[in-house]
Amino acid sequence: MKKIVLLLALFISGCQSITGRTVPELPELPELISQEQTHEQFESRKLDTLKADEKKTPVALFLPFSGKHKELGWSLFNAATLSLFDNDINHNIELVLFDSKDDAKEAEKTFARIVDQNIKVVIGPVFSSKIEDIEKQAKRNKITVISLSNNQELMGKTNDEGGVFLAGILPETQIDKIVGYAMERGKYSFAIIAPKNQYGQTMTDLLKRIVRDRDGTFITSEFYNDNYADIDRAVERVIGSFVVPSRFMEGRNKLKKDAVITEADKIYPQVIMIPESGKALGKIVASMKKQNKDERDFQLIGSSQWDDISTLNNFQLIGSWFPAPENEKFRNFERAYYRSFNKFPPRIASIVYDMVAAAAQLANRGNGKILTITDFINFTNPPKNGFEGVDGLFRFLPNGLTQRNLAVLQVGNGRFETVDKPTEMFLKY
Repeated sequence: MKKIVLLLALFISGCQSITGRTVPELPELPELISQEQTHEQFESRKLDTLKADEKKTPVALFLPFSGKHKELGWSLFNAATLSLFDNDINHNIELVLFDSKDDAKEAEKTFARIVDQNIKVVIGPVFSSKIEDIEKQAKRNKITVISLSNNQELMGKTNDEGGVFLAGILPETQIDKIVGYAMERGKYSFAIIAPKNQYGQTMTDLLKRIVRDRDGTFITSEFYNDNYADIDRAVERVIGSFVVPSRFMEGRNKLKKDAVITEADKIYPQVIMIPESGKALGKIVASMKKQNKDERDFQLIGSSQWDDISTLNNFQLIGSWFPAPENEKFRNFERAYYRSFNKFPPRIASIVYDMVAAAAQLANRGNGKILTITDFINFTNPPKNGFEGVDGLFRFLPNGLTQRNLAVLQVGNGRFETVDKPTEMFLKY
């Protein structure tokens, strides 16, 4: 078996002068794969095909290759190279690396270099704070930017010529999926315990709206601070919260004077959402066991953040539900990534993998022509009408969002079980 140094070859190809474009100098590549490591599927592609070629479609990887998020940036780069070898079978794609760094102003300057080098497809940045600064440049220069963000407040950053897509798994998509699944199982009253920040407020507002739009009952929301000191109080208030039927009410928030309410009249939360993961999730669940003195029965649900090994390590979450891409394809990707780089990928690495695959598929169809934003929006492959990726079916919408079909996963004993499969196609729009 031939031994290769995959990442080093890619780094040299991506960071020297490529078809007349001078790429900014990047930090030294960490040694992620040694000469002794091998990967059978890479042998079908000669590394010298990664050199400059006028006919290739350049795709910028606009990721944090330095600063406090550099480990994440290089891990995402690994996913991009893996996708290049798996999906760019006709060698149409040329990856060019640009450091988005930690500073928004520096990121804007770096993006200007992408513009100068006439690159029309960009994967990144990771964080939404950098999107506002590059949106105008992208539209003005007819560049398609595929951000990894899922911040829906940034939707609408596209026009007919360019702009920014949000490739992350959108909060609204997640909540709509999990609320629908719960209601199909006869659970109509909801509450939420969320972090006291913009994300927590967004998830709360979306849950409240979606539950009410589906004729359910939103009971209450509670927030906790970063230091977790007030988690017990938040949990106690949510578990004890209730509303009463409208026949007891005078107006929206006032009980009738003669109202006599029994325990049977009270509507407690049947479902409690915790859009958190890791340490915070563990503390909330532990507090619930302590605070649920009346042993009320409720279903715990989460967000796609739960798709993490730390969730499986918490036996108190067994039986809980959360929305996420179906797990099998990601586990296959995870194994391939580990075989190649001797470590596990961050969860969002699959998004980069899928975006490189989508660009390769379009480049293959385009026969060397420059890719435009309409190529991404108008892609169709009946009957699915979307790209098939590690994270399932997805497609790019004219409003800048990325539509996805999600599954509902249940936390089992050491593994996630799919209890509601995603639909296998999109309707034409």
